[in-house]
Amino acid sequence: MVDFVVDLTDAELVADTLWSLGVVAIEEMTNDGKVTLRTSMGENPQDTIASLRETFPHVEVSTVEIDRAVADTWREFAEPTHVVDDVYLVPAWKDAPPGSRAIFIEPLDTFGLGNHPTTVLALRLALRCIQPRSTVFDFGSGSGVLSVGAASLLSCTCFAYDIADSARDALSVNAAENNVTTCNWIPGFPANTVDAVLANILAPVLIAESLNVMQTTQTGGVIILSGMRTEQAAEVLRHYSQCTEITRDELDGWTAVALKKN
Repeated sequence: MVDFVVDLTDAELVADTLWSLGVVAIEEMTNDGKVTLRTSMGENPQDTIASLRETFPHVEVSTVEIDRAVADTWREFAEPTHVVDDVYLVPAWKDAPPGSRAIFIEPLDTFGLGNHPTTVLALRLALRCIQPRSTVFDFGSGSGVLSVGAASLLSCTCFAYDIADSARDALSVNAAENNVTTCNWIPGFPANTVDAVLANILAPVLIAESLNVMQTTQTGGVIILSGMRTEQAAEVLRHYSQCTEITRDELDGWTAVALKKN
């Protein structure tokens, strides 16, 4: 487990950032004007911690040992998340809502269930803007929610990559959980262009990797950008000058945008 100690005024923003990075649960403890946010980030959390520190350089970070049975109590309270229409993201150990098109998700130790607004928004726009049977690259795939969702619901062939070591296992587990055979792990950006790119990552990474994202998308293809606070969207989109906005959606202060590569 990892503890992040922040000022009370920053606690909500830091917690939101952790959720967007894919953590499955956060315990919040307040003491003397400071807030400790405790969460699981797997065996090698350094890259994720570094991403958070780019935005919050004054956060204090430490690791703690917690009994596994205690750390997993959040699973009892996990519930399905509505995406759009009859589509739900469902914890793999829970029942799907009757009549739903369910994507079952096992987050393993380090990834979310897809219930954060950034993931919901990204999947909504993917279902709205990506054509069935497209080739799709999921950049920052986490537990593979977007890859598996596109493969299962749109019959897409998906390629996925994430800097987290355990993301490959998570993708494999969740593809099998949903009887998907067209999700493939690759060690970085694909060598060939694809019909669509899904990028649900923090705004600084969307900016830093904008050229790679655009180069990976074929002309006329779709780019879905999520992971941005609404006030960050204009700055992120400034770096995607080769694209035209198709549509956008907003939820709880987060914005996702669908672009067409010119």
